[in-house]
Amino acid sequence: MSDDIHQQSPLDERYGLAGVRDLGEYAEALTRLLERGRRERCAAVLSEAEAYAAAELLGQFAQLDPLGAVNRLAASLAGRIYRRLGA
Repeated sequence: MSDDIHQQSPLDERYGLAGVRDLGEYAEALTRLLERGRRERCAAVLSEAEAYAAAELLGQFAQLDPLGAVNRLAASLAGRIYRRLGA
């Protein structure tokens, strides 16, 4: 995929994002990663305040293009974070 859409990182291979060619494949890879994440144990890597801020940012991003594949994923993830926070 072009660098302006997604910068490659060492974690891309581990999490299945390496080699995606376009935004559609990127959204599909992220969908698979989120589904995988639902089956794995949870690990606290953020404080509650940071998680809330992340959910807010994801929600704002989702509203920019509600029908976009990546934006729908952002909305879904924001909702899951809010539910876990009890919001």
